[in-house]
Amino acid sequence: MPYQCDGEVVETPWRLGLSLSGFRTTIDFGATEIDLEEESVIATAGRQWGPRWGLTVGVGVILGGTASHRDATVGDTEVGAGGLLTVSGTWLAAYERPRRPFVSLSGTLSLSTAGAVSDDRDRHLLSAGDLRLGIMVGKTIAGRLVPLLAGRVFGGPVYWRLGGEAVTGTDSHHYAVGGGLIVRLPARLDLFTEVMALGEQSVSVGGTVSF
Repeated sequence: MPYQCDGEVVETPWRLGLSLSGFRTTIDFGATEIDLEEESVIATAGRQWGPRWGLTVGVGVILGGTASHRDATVGDTEVGAGGLLTVSGTWLAAYERPRRPFVSLSGTLSLSTAGAVSDDRDRHLLSAGDLRLGIMVGKTIAGRLVPLLAGRVFGGPVYWRLGGEAVTGTDSHHYAVGGGLIVRLPARLDLFTEVMALGEQSVSVGGTVSF
């Protein structure tokens, strides 16, 4: 999203960011479901074209996590370190006005892979592709605080090995709903937090600087 959402300021075209996040969801592999948790850190670089359009590229490291098998004889297994890539485009659909919030739409493509211990106690690549469409609604308060609501729908394949065979699954929820807060500091530095409580659950914190 742009640094300001009222369309009335000269935008700084570039933005760098760093965030720490974690998510929890259920992956449906057909014959079985796996409860998956992962934590990651991601660095982003974005460019804004005028007050409406923006593009952001991110490169991250999966720090680890847990795959919880419904089979009690397997239990929880480790998700190891890995990597991820993201590309996101945003469009400010409605400018913020004194009595009206801004509305931002987004589309994000991401790819990730990490080594994860499966039910055979061996480590196999757990890889996923994901396409997300999102909406964000927020309002600036006192020029510094920006509370917001967010919703996303998504889908994409997840590849792993279970029972000695290659399997393909997908997220059981396909949606996430929650909210967050941006704190605007001097020198065009933003701090943010986001909590998605419904559907795929996630928490992220981080900061961005615009120039």
